[in-house]
Amino acid sequence: MKASDKFILYDKFNTPLTKQEFLKVRSLYLNCIVNNEFSLPASSTIIEEIQLVKRQPKEIGPYKNLTVFEALNRIASDLVLLEGARLMFNGKVPEIIPNTIKLNMGNKSGFDFIVKTARNKTVYGEAFNVAHSFAKVKMRQTIDKIVKYTSLHKTNQAIIFCNKEVKQTILKYKNKKEEKLLQQQFVIHKLFCDYENLSY
Repeated sequence: MKASDKFILYDKFNTPLTKQEFLKVRSLYLNCIVNNEFSLPASSTIIEEIQLVKRQPKEIGPYKNLTVFEALNRIASDLVLLEGARLMFNGKVPEIIPNTIKLNMGNKSGFDFIVKTARNKTVYGEAFNVAHSFAKVKMRQTIDKIVKYTSLHKTNQAIIFCNKEVKQTILKYKNKKEEKLLQQQFVIHKLFCDYENLSY
């Protein structure tokens, strides 16, 4: 099944976006959430509930042909991506002023987003929405990915978007690979996204 068969806004997000273009497609995405008519049917047993959530495809927000579990995971990550991109376009990282941002919504390989700066530099980034219990593991996996591709992309910086709830956990987390990158003058910009208070 093609990505466009699962994500109804695929064509809107399939190219790098300027700030004005981003604001338009962001609005389309958020409208899909606001106008979502999905509700989980009542079930009589926990096994039935598992089947409903993890096995039966539904249409939820901008996603279709996915299980409830997978769709909600993707939406959670997408909301962090949208808020992080908004912060970037609004100058949250003064060293990186975007000309365009390519957002890889849904489940795609490669980096979650790619920023092209006004000075024609390329900066790669990762985004995640995670529970406190998994925050350190997810951060380690993200840094491992950045380290793996750093030399390939010949860059000296990267960006991580994550949900604001885990900010203190992430800031306290010490990672030897990240410390080594810092010693090599590599900068990882971390943006903590308050996706729960998005302006629709």
